[in-house]
Amino acid sequence: MGSNTNAKRAGQVVVQTGRGAVKATEFTVLHWRGLLPVLCIAAAAAFAGGSSLFAWLYGPWAWAWTAAIGAVLFVWADGWVGTLHKPARAPGVAFLLYTAAAAVVLILAGAYVEAYLVVGTTGLVLGTWWWNGQAYQGHKAERRAERRMETVLAKLGISSGTRITSTRVLPDGSREWRLYLGDEDRPDQIKADDVAHMLKTHLDRVVVRKVEKGSSRSVKIVHLAKSPDQVAEKTHPALKAANRKTGGAWEPGKRSVVEGLPTGSVLGSAATAVVKVYNENRDSRCVMLLGKSGMGKTNTASAILLSLIACKDVVVGVCDIPKAGNLGLPFEAALHRIATTAEELEADLVGLYNLASDRCARLARGEVRTADGKRARNWVPSPASPAIVYLIDELANTLLRISAEDADRGERIWDLLIGLGQFVRQAGIVLVPMSQTAKRDMIRPDFTSQMGTYVVHQLKKAVDAGDIWQGMDVNYLEAGLPKVGMNLLGDLDGGDPAKTMSYDMDTQIADEDAWNAVVAAYAAARPNLHTVEVGTLGWGNTLGANTTGDAEAAGAGSDLAARPAALTADTAAAQGRAGSGMDAAALLADAIEEDQMPAGAAIIAGAEPVDGDDEREAAVLAAVLAAAEKGLTRADIERAASLSTSTAKRVLGALQAGTAPRIRREGAGRATRYYPADDQLIPA
Repeated sequence: MGSNTNAKRAGQVVVQTGRGAVKATEFTVLHWRGLLPVLCIAAAAAFAGGSSLFAWLYGPWAWAWTAAIGAVLFVWADGWVGTLHKPARAPGVAFLLYTAAAAVVLILAGAYVEAYLVVGTTGLVLGTWWWNGQAYQGHKAERRAERRMETVLAKLGISSGTRITSTRVLPDGSREWRLYLGDEDRPDQIKADDVAHMLKTHLDRVVVRKVEKGSSRSVKIVHLAKSPDQVAEKTHPALKAANRKTGGAWEPGKRSVVEGLPTGSVLGSAATAVVKVYNENRDSRCVMLLGKSGMGKTNTASAILLSLIACKDVVVGVCDIPKAGNLGLPFEAALHRIATTAEELEADLVGLYNLASDRCARLARGEVRTADGKRARNWVPSPASPAIVYLIDELANTLLRISAEDADRGERIWDLLIGLGQFVRQAGIVLVPMSQTAKRDMIRPDFTSQMGTYVVHQLKKAVDAGDIWQGMDVNYLEAGLPKVGMNLLGDLDGGDPAKTMSYDMDTQIADEDAWNAVVAAYAAARPNLHTVEVGTLGWGNTLGANTTGDAEAAGAGSDLAARPAALTADTAAAQGRAGSGMDAAALLADAIEEDQMPAGAAIIAGAEPVDGDDEREAAVLAAVLAAAEKGLTRADIERAASLSTSTAKRVLGALQAGTAPRIRREGAGRATRYYPADDQLIPA
């Protein structure tokens, strides 16, 4: 009976001892960094004790084997230390040497108490250095951050299947977490405003975004140590003299527009914010800048312009009617065009139409080749045949004002813009409109739908975003973009928008002498359009936004030289056959018939009627007379007379032309309606 009791107690002791050993092992594995000095002393004592026991059992020759084993262990540990991050490498080397020295001391002087005192004291000194050093403190900060994020995720209702794959505390104190979402979770469950609330911090210091484009699993959360306007890069790289030196990244005449246009810093990342006007397939795309007044939209546009004038293969034009060209004035010496009136804007758009038509025809004939000699599908920018980027400031307000003064011109310009967005990208022509709003009654949806991406600063109301980025977790208002210059930068290749902070361009421009020197350096390496293309567009081979020189260089005649403001509609249509053998007016008419452009362009350019227009005009007039009281929209007329949009526009233009128009138009924009002219009505 007694033996059974003793055996039972012995079994309980073994079980409890095993459990204690397991818990001790788990504790050591989790906290080995904090226990590192103790573990080194224990390792030295274990090696010394094992060596002495081995020598006692096998004699003096055992010391040779002990030395060999010790050397192998030292080399292995040294290699492991070499893989550590830099902050932990020096302590690792110190602890390795300490462990080796302590083992030798304990082997040679293990019989003396003083040896153990020296080993213990030295270990305590090293431990104090380690516990207060950057490596250990950084590890503790990462573990605290990881536990904090685990608590946040639990409160957000994220399942246990989601795991934190890495936690980093950056040198500036910012914290970064990378998550791999479980099967039950989705990225839109983790919103920046919810995370900021849980972390008890301001929303502008929290960034939540996908790690990989197209991935629904990997998410990165960044808690910035400081407000973004304090940590973001403020100076454009082109303004740094070292970058403009020979061989530098921003040497004049070196960069290409295909590389993208740096505008600032990506928040929560070391990456540079880049506005792309060419996607990964080298297709050009239009980009729209949005933001209410005073939130840094012009600052971002200035960064885009500086990046553009640094490129060797792009011609740049600016239209700024509300501010009389103020947007382009700091860059005037390196720009080819600054338009400041409605007439100049309309003429520029017509010129871009004609030039796009000519380029598209050359592409169709196989005259344009890539660098490796293959037939180009889209226009390939180069210093000899540059792309064209045209910025339009305050688009919504500008068109509203133009339409109020001249409804016909406003309608024509909208038609031109919509058509340009549809097909000029193939011709290497990029529109960059800027506006305070994109809501439907200010900016036509069929225009915004042509944009490749957007750069959105803080908006006044959610409706000002129009229909862009539908279904994405973005906040355009003050809570999401509270700082001046902060914006959401869209990804031209389909990724989620990134939160960025623009360079402080206003401060740089204010330093007039240094600024002018930079612009002059880039102006010396700016490309020009071919003389034939200048004749079509009306500008493009003279810097300083001076179109008079363009007209003379193009040989367009005294009429154009006498009107240096722009290539007018009539002269655009009257261009003869260019050096490429193409008639611009004929190309334009062909494009209209194929529905590639709105017919408003044909009206501006003075295109002749085509066969069958008499019957079409009769059908339209009959439809309008049938609805004389309420009038018809253009869409109603297209349905009633079975006409395409371009044909309807051409026919409506003809019916309104001349000294005795047969129909009249009332309203502007989407409210436009057509009524019979008074002399067409038959008295009752």
